Amino acid sequence: MDENLKYYLENTVVSKSAIESRLTHPITKLRYPTRLVYVLLKKYANDFLKSGSEPRFVSLAGLRGVGKTTLLWQTANYIYLNHHKDIYFFNVNTLKNLGIDLHIALEEFQRHIIKKRFNELSEPITLLFDEVHDDDNWSKTLKILYDEARTAFILCTGSSALLLNQTADLARRMRIEKIYPFKFIEFVAAKTYMENNGGMVYPERGLSNGLKEALFYSETPEEAFRKIKVYENNVNIYFNKINSIKGLQLKDLWQGYISYQNIPNFLFFKDKYTINDSILDLFKRVILEDIPKLKPTFADFTKIERLILRLAGSDEINPEKLAGVIGVKQNDINELIDILAKAELLNVLLPFGGLDTKIVKNKKAFFMSPSLRRALLSNLYGQNLPDQFRSKLIEDIIVMYLRRVLADGVISFLSGNDEVNPDFVIETRDKPILLEIGTSKTSLRQLTKSNVKYRYGILISNGVTEPTLKGDCIQIPFSWFLLL
Repeated sequence: MDENLKYYLENTVVSKSAIESRLTHPITKLRYPTRLVYVLLKKYANDFLKSGSEPRFVSLAGLRGVGKTTLLWQTANYIYLNHHKDIYFFNVNTLKNLGIDLHIALEEFQRHIIKKRFNELSEPITLLFDEVHDDDNWSKTLKILYDEARTAFILCTGSSALLLNQTADLARRMRIEKIYPFKFIEFVAAKTYMENNGGMVYPERGLSNGLKEALFYSETPEEAFRKIKVYENNVNIYFNKINSIKGLQLKDLWQGYISYQNIPNFLFFKDKYTINDSILDLFKRVILEDIPKLKPTFADFTKIERLILRLAGSDEINPEKLAGVIGVKQNDINELIDILAKAELLNVLLPFGGLDTKIVKNKKAFFMSPSLRRALLSNLYGQNLPDQFRSKLIEDIIVMYLRRVLADGVISFLSGNDEVNPDFVIETRDKPILLEIGTSKTSLRQLTKSNVKYRYGILISNGVTEPTLKGDCIQIPFSWFLLL
């Protein structure tokens, strides 16, 4: 066996000290805070390791920097403390750099480390794979692994949902959990953990789901408003808890959250210029490392960079206009937009209407994180963005929230130049909800004057301080929306 592979395989064994080093900040010695999805990952591990329930093959997919690898190690720690210690970690990127195929590595792992074939195992084992898509044949290899290692709990990470769902056979076996940037309440929990000697501040359990049900699934505006008001005391208690911690103020927190620290990887960064530079580096890594896997035939990365920069300052996607500006074919624009969405950089929405409208009309692109847009625009405008771009950051965060709490296809936008069109349409129940965003506005004109027959309207704005019902429209403070 190759000496490099031998050394690599010997180091796949996960020890308590290895887990500790991965979960603890090297300077502050604080444990990295857990995400809300960690509760679900613990459940998957418990269900399989206690009763054999599926899923036993879970993949974490999402934008670079959202904390997938940390979640993998946190889950490993939970298994180590509560179930078994037969845990093994494979960094697939390291294997690639060594020029070793994952399949060969797993063959030698069975021969020299566990000294059994996977199908001969009778006791549980946990196998962790980081950056699994770096192996060219990962899907075939992990399909075989899943079928043979029936006592194994398998957890892996990847940067692209497309890479983690490219074969029908594997999709049936694998549960994909999409990891988004921080929710605001996760960000606050992490910040209070760091500032409050390890004490994490959360709102009362059930608040997020209760607000979601009230806002998007009520039958009438009166019903929605009544349900929302039920949570007013809980919301105020939560906000007061935050403001009571020395050095933390709610307004400063959500401004920092939107602009810089909604991506967990930047939680321990103090300097906003360093965050911007790190985000620009993140773009380069996605463009140079991830996109070639998604579209191997496209090699002109400068055109992708120009397209992304153009999207940072734009609204609707006009393929014809963008093709002329970027210097590619119109069909390439549509394909590149789709790839940027698959690479987790963009959330792309279709226009409201029937199938013909969705095919013919232009789409809209929002960034997966507003920090991505801010970093790009800071190259042109510095740190103090013009008002129209600050409002775009708010739209990015709201679309990210909508995408994570609502099913695909439910969210769309109203196309056209009509000034009275609201920003978004939420198609739940028999008639849709119209949603308007304003940094400080209180006017409901864009909701009430729309030609769309709607159930009720929602205005999300910093211009209101508490939920208010006006006619068939509900005004919600932006700080409340962030609690979803």
